Amino acid sequence: MKSFHKIGLLLTITVIFVSCGTTESADELWTKIRTLQGQEKLDEALVTLEKFLDNYPEDENAAEGRFMLADGYANVKKDYANAVTEYRRVILLYPDLPLASKAQFMIGYIYANYVKEYDKARAAYLEFQEKYKDNSLSQAVAFELQYLGKDLDEITELKGITNPDGI
Repeated sequence: MKSFHKIGLLLTITVIFVSCGTTESADELWTKIRTLQGQEKLDEALVTLEKFLDNYPEDENAAEGRFMLADGYANVKKDYANAVTEYRRVILLYPDLPLASKAQFMIGYIYANYVKEYDKARAAYLEFQEKYKDNSLSQAVAFELQYLGKDLDEITELKGITNPDGI
């Protein structure tokens, strides 16, 4: 009989604990994310962003949030695999938003410039050219494809820009 009482008490405590979890609104979480970013508490901002996206995937800020999460994985965490995964989600979930083309570009950019997987970079850039023909990033994609795999010192168009003193 005592074990039933213990189980009942444990279940009651668990229910109370779970129900007392944070119930921040989408707007409150979004404001918190922006505040944390402004304070350069980027790891904490990413955790809050994940919570925001888990709880409010249909919110008006979800597309931007998903893109920010991908950027955070790439630039804060240096977790390029998860960055690519999140950029792909942006493309899948929001194909008609301008963020989709930026996400497609970033996939190619990560493969080309961070993980040095040039075949994947080329495929991502070619997909960009196919899907987003007249996009403002088209020139950047053409440049990336032209010089894919080359060191900055090998690109004559960049001489003097990357090292103006010639040192």
